[in-house]
Amino acid sequence: MTRVRDSLGTKRPYTNMKQLTLNVTSRALHGRGPARRLRVEGSIPAIIYGKSGNQSVAVKQEAFRDLMRAKGNAASLINLDVDGKKMLSLIKEFQRHPITQKFLHIDIMEIDPNSPMTAAIPVRAIGEAHGVKTDGGTLAIVSQTINVRCLPKDLPEFIEIDVTELKVNESIHVGEVKAPAGITFPGDPKRVVIVCSEMAEEEAAPEATPAAGAAPAAAEGAAAPAAGAAPAAGAAPAAAAAPAAKK
Repeated sequence: MTRVRDSLGTKRPYTNMKQLTLNVTSRALHGRGPARRLRVEGSIPAIIYGKSGNQSVAVKQEAFRDLMRAKGNAASLINLDVDGKKMLSLIKEFQRHPITQKFLHIDIMEIDPNSPMTAAIPVRAIGEAHGVKTDGGTLAIVSQTINVRCLPKDLPEFIEIDVTELKVNESIHVGEVKAPAGITFPGDPKRVVIVCSEMAEEEAAPEATPAAGAAPAAAEGAAAPAAGAAPAAGAAPAAAAAPAAKK
């Protein structure tokens, strides 16, 4: 049975989400043909989803690649420049070519800086779990992200969870994670985020045993007994030959 910890704290304070900048340009043409030409020219077709409606834009391949490198695994707000018009945004989704890894399409969500928003924030374990250090257990982050709701200015890059007191067969649930001021976790409070489990033991393969009454197999390369020779001690006698059929 899994035991649940009674309380949880964080070792370090939350770090507010960093903001990056991306320049994009409006595009009037839609469809596969114009999108294909954009990619040939080194740009990525993208769509901005917002309260004012959806807007089709183009993003330079190199500029977006640099942005994603700077962003890393952290959640980040994007200061978007659309033909000189500024807006706050979040990268919602993107597609990449399976071979070249070039970006093929981007979905961008417009953010109202004065309205609460919900976003999936990556989870980061802090410290070495007691069950790993002392009992040889294994630590697993089963929920890679936690949904948070807050104003954009309060959005953290990561949800950092202290696991130093976590023992074998214990787990941490969403409801046990202490959220800083201004942030709530709207998801299921019983959802498991991190678990410390016992190391699985390897079972030795059982040795094969001969069936009851079966004669032991002859060693590879051993010569067969000569015709008429007495069987070896302990060996089963050969079956008698059947009489020849009468003509």
